[in-house]
Amino acid sequence: MMVEPDQRVHFNGISDDPKAMWEALAKVHLQKRPGNRFNAYDDLFSIKKEEEESLQTLINRVETAMSKIRKLHPSDFTLEKLDEELASMACIRALPEDYGSFISSLLLKDTLDKAAVHQAFVTEEIQCCCRAADSAQIAMAASASL
Repeated sequence: MMVEPDQRVHFNGISDDPKAMWEALAKVHLQKRPGNRFNAYDDLFSIKKEEEESLQTLINRVETAMSKIRKLHPSDFTLEKLDEELASMACIRALPEDYGSFISSLLLKDTLDKAAVHQAFVTEEIQCCCRAADSAQIAMAASASL
């Protein structure tokens, strides 16, 4: 098996066991985390037919994207968990660009369950309101001292 030099670091002590090598690569590159699934779904829903692309090629690209998503599902993944993740993903995708750091923090979570995402949204809103109020008070204090 031909392996990129920068990937060989994952094979310490298992270089004579192809199955263990494959599992080590999968553990690094196919982490079954919600953020990775979010990105995979985002890729799936961003697929558009190219101008000269055949419909069969389009189908193949969609199937490849779906295969990647299936590989990212944990073993206990259910339709209920999918529904919750999709609802959470819809909320996250609806945010404008200025929420980038908030989005990143959400995608680093171990789960994207709906309740946790909703609570994070509420907390973020409270924090934004507090920061806005603090900024207004500082501005008023600065103008009063002039």
